[in-house]
Amino acid sequence: MISLDPELLGDVLEDIRRVGRATDRLEAAESLTGRLQIRIDAVTERAAQGEHRPKVLQLEWVDPLLCGGHWVVEMVERAGGESCFGSKETGSSRLDWDQVIASQPEIIMLMPCGFNLDRAIEDIPLLLNLEGWDSLPAVRNDRVFIIDADAYTAGWGQGW
Repeated sequence: MISLDPELLGDVLEDIRRVGRATDRLEAAESLTGRLQIRIDAVTERAAQGEHRPKVLQLEWVDPLLCGGHWVVEMVERAGGESCFGSKETGSSRLDWDQVIASQPEIIMLMPCGFNLDRAIEDIPLLLNLEGWDSLPAVRNDRVFIIDADAYTAGWGQGW
């Protein structure tokens, strides 16, 4: 049994190596983490050229409302955004809808923890029924994104 509890992107990459060592697939793990690091660095470099850092709400759960923490916040920052809520030091945290409205996110990422894209889509009606949903800048500007959290923010993704 291997216990994995990453907090930052570097920890996620190290956990991939840890699993690779434990399964005698270190070469594959090193190859994968090398490719991932190149992608992370490219995004970070490109985002650093941006002048505006949009406010991003990363929703890990809709009922109750939870925002993503740890490496999710780091991913937002590296991509040039500013997380409305969440911390790299702590995990997911509960939100009050009034807090969300007050934060006026410019981008919303719906990424239910541990679920795939089809399951994430099921939560859309819950958001659409929240008072003030239509008033959020992210909604008014078509900047709401549904993410396959199982593949990109809560799991190891495909091809492993």
